[in-house]
Amino acid sequence: MSSSNRGFFRDEWYVVPHDVIFRDIDAFGHVNNAVLLTYFEIARTLLWFEISGGGREATDIGFIVVRAEVDFIKQISMEPIEICVRAGDVRTSSFDTHYEIRKARSGEVAATGKVVVVMFDWERQSKKPIDDDLRRRLEACSQVVY
Repeated sequence: MSSSNRGFFRDEWYVVPHDVIFRDIDAFGHVNNAVLLTYFEIARTLLWFEISGGGREATDIGFIVVRAEVDFIKQISMEPIEICVRAGDVRTSSFDTHYEIRKARSGEVAATGKVVVVMFDWERQSKKPIDDDLRRRLEACSQVVY
């Protein structure tokens, strides 16, 4: 299990299996708080490639992060986790992504979060509206039950 694997849909979530590695652990023996935002990024990127049809270049990611929040619930150590993401509210040029980081063995939720992203035109260096096709895919993704 690692973040190089693609995720899969389960219930209303896109789930990315991931093994916590030594680098992610701080002096107190648990995952450092800042690392959780990186876990969110891993899942958000894989979900984006899933719903947008692929890509691998930085500019294939058609949005920028404008707000991020994390709620810490339980400590995470070097163990397998699941990084879960789903789309939330979709607005004119932005949408929310919601997260749960779960301990893979027990299913316990260790952290939750929300990140707001704005669609971005890399050539013009400005925000852009969400087109109808992407809106449909985001809304469908937020209601997926597998």
